[in-house]
Amino acid sequence: MLAARLTGPKHLELIETEDPVADGQSVIIKVKTCGICGSDLHYWETGLDMCGKTGLIMGHEFCGTVVENGSRIDLRPGDRVTALPLDPCGICGPCRKGLVNLCTRGMKRSIPGNNSQGAFAQYLKLRPDMVRILPDTISENEAAMIEPAAVALHAVRQASSGIGDRVLITGGGTIGLLCAAWARIAGASYIALSEINKGRRVFARELSYVDEVFDAGDPGVVSAMKKAVKSGFDIAIDTSASDAGINTTISALKSKGRLVLAGISFHPQSIFTLLIVVREIEMKTSLGYIPEEFDLALESIASKTLHVGNLINKTIPIEDLQKAFENLASGVSCDVKIILEVT
Repeated sequence: MLAARLTGPKHLELIETEDPVADGQSVIIKVKTCGICGSDLHYWETGLDMCGKTGLIMGHEFCGTVVENGSRIDLRPGDRVTALPLDPCGICGPCRKGLVNLCTRGMKRSIPGNNSQGAFAQYLKLRPDMVRILPDTISENEAAMIEPAAVALHAVRQASSGIGDRVLITGGGTIGLLCAAWARIAGASYIALSEINKGRRVFARELSYVDEVFDAGDPGVVSAMKKAVKSGFDIAIDTSASDAGINTTISALKSKGRLVLAGISFHPQSIFTLLIVVREIEMKTSLGYIPEEFDLALESIASKTLHVGNLINKTIPIEDLQKAFENLASGVSCDVKIILEVT
């Protein structure tokens, strides 16, 4: 089969590799679409997977059609499916509590697109209990948005966002915009978004659930945002994973406000802990999602409660994957979500 392998820092190579082999348990799918994620960009820049190894075939936001149903007797060849790219052990403390996103053995297990073969390939072998059937109301491009929608849902739930809250999102990428969408569904009265990329600011302003968009590079951005809400924000969710983004959220929150860090940085960071303390800001983090949240994201997209198609900027063939990563890493790209179409 054809696949795109990470062969070094900032380099993807198209290769021919062996098709996955049926084992009577795993579900094998023919991949149709796969989104490019921010974590994929981190892997591409370093040339290493989540465990620090080389040779990764990325891709964890995907859909496809069943080739081998394995132990899933409810599946038939040709069925359209997606899957949670998770492999929880089921026996550690977090897993027993249902917090499979925090599985203590996660780094040692097979996570598609993160430390084992992902969907930047024609075929993919999947853990059977992680596979989900797609309803007809979800397109193949929308299906590639289920996984990031679940990530954003988990972040908004971590923030305990509810009716009447004034919410700030820092970072106008896929996760930031989906956090804004979920916050609106949860009943937020006002949603502001800050973003440094001008093209992404223009894009965000066209979305009905974002009330106001601010230039993150403006030295007076915090004052402008606090003036807009006549005090401070109840909730802030940082998806930028940048020092500036995190410090903006801290500065813009009211006393007793709630901050969720939903972005990931691989480096130590400098933040205003004094402001966190003197305002008694409640700070949480957000990692992935639990299966119930993935299923809710799927159902919400299927019912059109959550609209995701408008976040997709373009679709590309696998031959253009390297170019797409170079464009996303340039810092000037206006693209929010690029979908790989695998044939």
